[in-house]
Amino acid sequence: MIKKILILFCSIAISLMPSQTLDEYPKNQDFYDGGMINFYKDAHDYLTNNKFKECDSREIYQPRILITKEGAVKLIKDSDTADIKKNKCAYDLSLEIIKNLKHWKPAEVKNQKIGAITEFIFYSKDIMSNYKEKYDAGNFVIPAQYPEGYKAFEKEFHDNFMSLFTDYHINGDINLEFYINKDGHITNPRIYPAIDDRKFNIDFMRTLSRLKKAWKPALYSNIPIRQRIAFPVIFSINFYER
Repeated sequence: MIKKILILFCSIAISLMPSQTLDEYPKNQDFYDGGMINFYKDAHDYLTNNKFKECDSREIYQPRILITKEGAVKLIKDSDTADIKKNKCAYDLSLEIIKNLKHWKPAEVKNQKIGAITEFIFYSKDIMSNYKEKYDAGNFVIPAQYPEGYKAFEKEFHDNFMSLFTDYHINGDINLEFYINKDGHITNPRIYPAIDDRKFNIDFMRTLSRLKKAWKPALYSNIPIRQRIAFPVIFSINFYER
């Protein structure tokens, strides 16, 4: 089982890490000109002006996209085919948005444009019939919660991983990324920058599997959604969170 998880871990790192691409937008940068409010306004205008049919109120979808340094947008393939099937209308309409909106904006680092990965929440009712001025879906998300709180997760992470990173002499900035899925379980974990040590990666996945407590998933309009958790830490002789 650990080997299968490791393969998934490595494939995700490869598929989402093309050269000169950021895993997320830098703080205070948006993937769309005018920010999220303008993005959802343009999405509303496009869908309503073209008379698309609104989805069932239980459907929601979160496409992951890559905005290239040239400002083009590309959909990142979603392996969760069951979720796509369950939310087919929301999936299809989100693709319409991706294909037809024009004001995508690359990230910037040191005044240089660079590609970056991001995602957005597509809930057709609030984008179409229930649309309100200055709507931003992110303002209505109740974040995922660890049973005893995020500080308890940080402590549990430290207690489980400190010896592992010490044993392998890992130092410097390490970023742990994972998703809390709609059932509250950790999925798609990876470390970046990647550590090219097969034994370490196996031990990492084994250690991560010890964090068995289910989270309370994030909610949008009382509908469970997945949430990306980025957990940056600095490992040295002493351990501390950023």
